[in-house]
Amino acid sequence: MKKEGSAISAPVPGEAAVTAAAMRAAAGLIEEAGIGRLLVSCRGDHVIIHVSQHDGDAAVRSGLVAALAGLLGASPFQRDSRSSPEAWLEAAGQVRGVPVEVFTALDARPAPGGAGALAARPGGHVTVIGAGQQLPPGWRWVTDLDDEHAASAAGQTVP
Repeated sequence: MKKEGSAISAPVPGEAAVTAAAMRAAAGLIEEAGIGRLLVSCRGDHVIIHVSQHDGDAAVRSGLVAALAGLLGASPFQRDSRSSPEAWLEAAGQVRGVPVEVFTALDARPAPGGAGALAARPGGHVTVIGAGQQLPPGWRWVTDLDDEHAASAAGQTVP
C-alpha cells in the first residue's frame, strides 16, 4: 500500500513487479562482476548500488565501482561537493533497461596541520582550501585515491 499524505491508497498495479525486476537486474550485475555482497536500494525502476567503506579501502572500492561500471558500459568519475571536503566515485548506466547508479565515498585528504583540505586546481597543482571555504569551479578534492606525492605537494593556501 502507498501512503499519500494522511490517506492510504492501494498499490500502483505492477509497481512491485517493476521493483522486483530492477532488483533482479542489480543482483545479476553484481553476480556477473563476481562481487560478494553490496548495499543495493531500489526506487521503482531505478537501482542504486553503494560500495561502502566496509567493502575495503579506497583502492578496493574504486576497483569494485570500476568493475560494475564496465558491465554498465560506463566509466567511473569523481564528483566533488563544492561546500564541504567530500567526494565520491560514481558511474551510471543501464542493465536490462534498468537505470543503475554505482558509487563509493572518497575521503578528501586533510591539509598538513589540519587547517582545511587539499584540492587540485585545473592542471593538477595541489593547494589547501581553508576550513569553511568552497571548492572553486573546475577544482577537485585530493582524495585517498591520489598518491602520497600529490598530497604532499600542496603549494599554497587559498586566501
